[in-house]
Amino acid sequence: MDPVLVLAQDTLATDPGGQVRTRVTVRNVGDIVAQYRVEVLGDAARWSTVVPQHVSVLPGESEEQTVEIVFRPPPAPAAPVGTIPFGVRCVSLENRDVAAVVEGDVVVSPVQGLDVRLRGDGPKGARAGRFRVELRNTGTTDLTVTLEVADAAELLRFVLAPQVVEVPAGRTVPAYLAVQARNPRLFGKPVPHAFTVTYRVSRSDRAGELAGTFEQRAVVRKLWVVLALLLVVAGVLGYLWLRGQGGAVALRAGTPPPVEVESLEAVPGGVRVVWLRSPYATGYGIQEWAQGVTGTSSEGVDDPDQTSFLWEGLTEAEHCFQVRAVADDVQGAFGEEQCVAVPPAEATPTATPEPTPTSTAAGPAGTPFEPQGWYVRWGNFPQDDTANAGAADALVAALQGAGALGVQLKSSADSAAFLEGPNGVPNTVVFTDGLPDEPTAKAQCETFRSVAAQCIWQQGAS
Repeated sequence: MDPVLVLAQDTLATDPGGQVRTRVTVRNVGDIVAQYRVEVLGDAARWSTVVPQHVSVLPGESEEQTVEIVFRPPPAPAAPVGTIPFGVRCVSLENRDVAAVVEGDVVVSPVQGLDVRLRGDGPKGARAGRFRVELRNTGTTDLTVTLEVADAAELLRFVLAPQVVEVPAGRTVPAYLAVQARNPRLFGKPVPHAFTVTYRVSRSDRAGELAGTFEQRAVVRKLWVVLALLLVVAGVLGYLWLRGQGGAVALRAGTPPPVEVESLEAVPGGVRVVWLRSPYATGYGIQEWAQGVTGTSSEGVDDPDQTSFLWEGLTEAEHCFQVRAVADDVQGAFGEEQCVAVPPAEATPTATPEPTPTSTAAGPAGTPFEPQGWYVRWGNFPQDDTANAGAADALVAALQGAGALGVQLKSSADSAAFLEGPNGVPNTVVFTDGLPDEPTAKAQCETFRSVAAQCIWQQGAS
């Protein structure tokens, strides 16, 4: 038979973090001694204790055992609020179907708690300061808090949001405050301005005040003025010094930085190279090579203010260029290469030019000739350039004087390997052929590069 349970009080009351006790009497209406387990049911079971949890009850109406139950709800804000129903169940250890339940209620009273702090996110400034009001609900009921802010001297403006704050139990909610001085200060020392934040809890007499200070700073600081003047003076002195140097900045150590090619303009048979001026340059070096052709050509510019150069006499191909700065005897690194496709030179009918001393030196016109083995081309000289008629002979003499062997003169009209100049005018070509391999040709080029205006090594007829 089921046991009989009697609850001493069916309604109990306590506060969060407190405790309340009650008793349950267990009677055995059976014929034999019974063993029972007593336990609490419902949400209150998490914070209740049964002492003792197991009892042995003799049969008979006069025989009974008393069990004490202690309810300890957690402190705020984790405690539940209001009426919490519970049940006490007594179950036979021999037969789980033999059981009884008695019910009651625990009333947990609500608790109000509020912690308010004023924190400065940016309490100093020339224009405005930033603050944060933190409201932490330490109770078990939701709160509605009203905020106000003012300064006794009425020298400040305020922006507060939100002004009415809903703070759930156990939560922290911020409100944001911006403080601005009514009258900006252009110069001077920082000035502190005091203000007060007032808070009130709705439907309660709970209220309080928080004191704050905004430090107003000058819009223009002395350090900024001094730095600005120093920068202006440095800029003026630098400009005047550059003008006195003719636009070139002397290098104290190292080499000039690379020069960037700004643009390449392809024209029939040539390319106009434009680069950015270097303040360190007393001149520039330009390097050219054609895609698929071994070797490079070089040209020099002595004017530091010149930033363009027309390279003529180029074949129909893709040609690449690099520019470097030259500071007296110090040569900088070449800048990044840029390439452009060169269209073929325009073929226009021209009269056969009169022979020049250079073309005469090149040998009899009309005799076919092709360079043998690997060869180095030292320079091309248009045969219609009467002003520089002896330039080819002078280059031959200079190369021979520097120790170069086998230097020859030929007309481009006599060889398919040599290119003609603009408008189909033949060139007088200064070259050395009969070299056994490419390394030998390259070594020749590097040895006498300072003598020749250009130096290109290529493979001729076998």
